Parts: sequence; C-alpha cells; structure tokens
Amino acid sequence: MSKTWLQRVAIRPEEADDLHFENNGCRPDAAAVIRVQPDLQPVPPLPYGPRKWGAFHLAGYWVAEAFGYQYQVASSALAAGLSPGLAIVAVFLGHLLVSFACAANGFVGAVYGINFPIFARASFGSRGTVVAILCRAMAAIVWFGTQTYQGGQCVQVMLRAIWPSFKDFPNHLPTSAQVTSAELLCFFIFFVIQLPLLWIHISKLRYLFMIKVIVMPIFGFVLFGWAVGAAKGFGPMLDVKSQSPQKVAFVFFSAMTSAIAPKATLALNICDFTRYAKSPKVVVWTNILSLSILVTLCAILGVIVTSATEKIYGVATWNPLQVAELWDNRAAAFFAAVCWALAVIATNISANSTAVGNDLAILFPKYVNIRRGQYICAVIGVASCPWVIQSSARSFTAFLGGYSIFLGPIAGIILSDFYILRHRTLDLPGLFGQGQTTPYWYSGGFNFRALVAFILAMVPSFPGFVARVNTSLNIPSGAEWPFSLVWPVGLVLGATVYLALSFAWPHQSDSYHRADSPTNPLSEEDAEHTVASSSTYSTKVYSL
Repeated sequence: MSKTWLQRVAIRPEEADDLHFENNGCRPDAAAVIRVQPDLQPVPPLPYGPRKWGAFHLAGYWVAEAFGYQYQVASSALAAGLSPGLAIVAVFLGHLLVSFACAANGFVGAVYGINFPIFARASFGSRGTVVAILCRAMAAIVWFGTQTYQGGQCVQVMLRAIWPSFKDFPNHLPTSAQVTSAELLCFFIFFVIQLPLLWIHISKLRYLFMIKVIVMPIFGFVLFGWAVGAAKGFGPMLDVKSQSPQKVAFVFFSAMTSAIAPKATLALNICDFTRYAKSPKVVVWTNILSLSILVTLCAILGVIVTSATEKIYGVATWNPLQVAELWDNRAAAFFAAVCWALAVIATNISANSTAVGNDLAILFPKYVNIRRGQYICAVIGVASCPWVIQSSARSFTAFLGGYSIFLGPIAGIILSDFYILRHRTLDLPGLFGQGQTTPYWYSGGFNFRALVAFILAMVPSFPGFVARVNTSLNIPSGAEWPFSLVWPVGLVLGATVYLALSFAWPHQSDSYHRADSPTNPLSEEDAEHTVASSSTYSTKVYSL
C-alpha cells in the first residue's frame, strides 16, 4: 500500500542514547526511555554530543544581537529627555538585569541539554507549556517579517551604491500598498538570500556568529572613528540636560525597559542555544559580561554616531542606513549596508526563526522539526506584510515593544520553579511524557498555579500597556508607572505569586524534588559534568 503524503513527511521518533542518561544522572535501575524526534532530544554531553559552543561563540551570539535595535535604545532615551549619563546608566542596568535571567535560563540548557519548550513543561505542565511558547512564537514571527523588511532596506542601499540610477526605479504600486516597487523587490531579494541560511542546524550557527564577532566590531570602530573625527568631538547630544525630576524618573525606567525588551524573548529561548555549550559556567559568565558590557557599548555607539550626524549634516537620525547614504560615498555606503545586513540575518535566525522552529516542533512533533518550523516562520512572517506594520501601524510597533508584559511573568515562573521550588533538579525523562506517567502532568496537563500567576503578574502593568497600544484612551498617568518597569515587575510578581500558590497547594512533583534532594541541590561540579536528576520510574517509555 502506497504511503499518504502525511506519512511521507512524518518524522520518525528515535530513542535517546543510553549513554546520555548515564552521563546525566539517571540511576541504572531507572530504565527510562525517551522516544522523540531528534531535534527535541536532550543534547548529550561531550564526547557523545555536539556540545561545541565556547565563550567566543556565545559572545558572538550577543554581538550578533547588539547591532540592531540596541543601537537605537540610548539615542531614543536622549530624545525623550534624559542626559547622556543617565541614558547610558539606564541601558546598562536594563542589560544587567536581563543578563541574569539569560544566564539562569542558559544554565538549564547547558546542564540538561533541553530547549525552552521542554523546560517550560516543568512549571506550566505538559499541555500548559503551550501558553508560554505561543507568547514567545507570536512576537518572533512578526519580528522576523519586520527584520526582513529592514534587511530589504540594506539591499536597497547596496543597489543604489552600485547603480545610482536605481533611485529612479519606477513604482507601479498604489499609495495604499504602503510600499514601493523598489522596496518590495529589495525585500524579496533579502528574503531569498536568507532562506538557505535557515537550513543551518542550530549547533552549526556558531560559525555564523564567529564571522559576526569579527566583522561587526570592525564596523563599529570605523563608525566611531568617523563620528568623532568628522564632528571634531562627540556632537551636541552629549550636552543635553535632563528634564524635570518626575519626568526623568519615568523616562529613566522606560529607557531601562526599552533596553530589556529586545532581550526579553532571548531570556527565555537562550537555552535553545546553550544546550550545545561545553560548560554551564562559561554560559553564565559569558551571558552576563557580554550583555552588560558589549551590548551596552553598542548602544553608546548609537548615541555618538547620531550626535555626530546631527552636527555634520543637521539631520537627527537613528538609522545607520540613512547615515550611510548621507556620506555621499558609494563604496562606504555599500559596505555599511553589507555589515548591517549581516547583523539583521544573524538576529533574525538567532532571535526569531530558531525560536519559532523549536516552538512548532513541540506543538507538532510528528510533522515539524526545527528546520521546517523556521521555514514556516519565514512564510508567515512575509504574510504579516511587515511594510504595512513599519509604515502605518505605530500602535502595533508599540505593542511589540511592550510585549515584555507577557514574557516577564513567564521568566519569573520558570526560574522560580527551577531554582527555588525544585532546587535545580528535574526529572529529565518525565519532561517528555504525557498523561499520569509524568510528574509534570498536574491537572489534565495544566499547572493552574503557573497560569494564575501568569495572569495576575500582568495586572499592574496592563493599564500602561493599553495606553501604549491605543494612545487615544484616557489612562491616568499614575496607572502607567508600573509599565515603565514592565519586565522586572512581571518577573518578580510572576515568581512571587507562583511560589505562594505552589507552597499553599503543593503538587506531588514538588514534594518529589524536595524529597529527592532537600539539602543537596545541583552542585557546580555536577553541572560541569552536566549531571541531571534521576528518574524514579521503572522501565517506562516517554514520548510526546
């Protein structure tokens, strides 16, 4: 009998290598078997698995992220009324705060070899994890489209540099399309260019980040040298004074949150990458130092270049592509656009497509692996018509910027669950099970404690979120204050409410972990050998 189309595309589940569990702390009498598609299996430690990411690769990951939205954060804070010193401090504190969450989540990936959708099952439940992964995936898909549109702008600068006549490319689209023929052409050129790169397996992306960590700092130093030399100093923006104290406090916290916002998604999905890291210790320190120092330096670069541009050309722009075209040097504009296009590609893959790929793989494990999920993300990202979002939907852009209202509580819940409630121990095979065989089934696959905490943690920031999305609404200014600290507030409240509910109504999985290791949480020595917790079940097969 011939196979149907669905049978042909179905992904055959495989059993994880026994060597993996022997090296991840499962007792010999456990005899637990994980049977799942290869992309979702725990990554075995060295020398059995592809854990080859070191400090240089992880630093490259953050450098890849730095040259993007972060370039504009501090400059925007100056425009909002902060002094340069306060703007830089706000950005630094935002990066420092989110770096701790990235390090904590990255540690889990490096120790247990699991990605975010699997890790979230421990706190949200085997089915409840859908809430967490959908919150992450929705933003990532739209950001993929908008980042691709920005990449198309890079292509447009390149083509104008090569053929100046491209500026006169005829437009055959109506004004209602909110995009010109040239912009649409360049968008799809960039879209096609990045498609082959989506095929690269996550474990091999370190090579892309190595290229980025070499190219982009050179680009940054050149940009810095031009700005300071051509402007004969740092320009007028560094002389800006702060506004009234009340306004300063609000803008300071808002600037700090703006620095966190682009990394709020990465604070969750960082374990998608650190599961391929050599050492948990390297993951922790590389995340903290790279985010708090390297990424902050990139934000400072944006301030200096913007200030110099205003002094030289009389134009205040945060867009480096617009700065490149002001140079009136075709070669310089071309290479600047190439570097920025590389930054966009690396960001789109690391922050957006791989996140959606991991999410779709857990939602549809029989038919979607990470590669297929990335291409699905690309198609849906185009279908979102990002040129419409960029040109007319200012409120929607504000919605994406305020998306931390959903991501902060999730981070607080999963981190407090792992580090406080479970003492850094997980039942690894149980994370892959369904039904009563897994301790993470809770009530019908949902942990109501996590869901209630998720909802309640959003309440204080919700008025400010609504005001950001719809500026026509009359929201009292005092109600918007919590939103200026939306991610930290959501993280702290999510963790607090979740722990309170878990201690008030404990679940058997909580008592199992406390009884299993009441005073001996996972030590650093164990973590360096990627030792995970044992399974208490006898000869069971765990599959999604």
